[in-house]
Amino acid sequence: MRTLDAPRDEFDSPDAATATVAGPPRAGSASPELRRSLAEIKGQAQFLLYLADQIEESLDQLSNEADACHGAFLCKVLSMYSGQLESKHQGLGEKIAEACQEVYVTVRERELV
Repeated sequence: MRTLDAPRDEFDSPDAATATVAGPPRAGSASPELRRSLAEIKGQAQFLLYLADQIEESLDQLSNEADACHGAFLCKVLSMYSGQLESKHQGLGEKIAEACQEVYVTVRERELV
């Protein structure tokens, strides 16, 4: 099993393998940075969906909760989820803007070829 700080070899990603065999990426093709950025966006979006589901579930539980102590606990959990949702949302917006800009540049490069 690989640890997080282990060195990467040249064939850890499909991009690295194809770049070695095929040479540098063609004009208009997605860069490895863009692919990483899109993967990060998808991961953050999945996490946002998870948080939204958890908030929904916790709100349902809260509306049916008779125990005041458990209700207070659910309120704290909801506050935590809400804070995470807000902070991840802001970071995702920035990532999306950066990725869209790189997609635009990639398309323009392709159109000029």
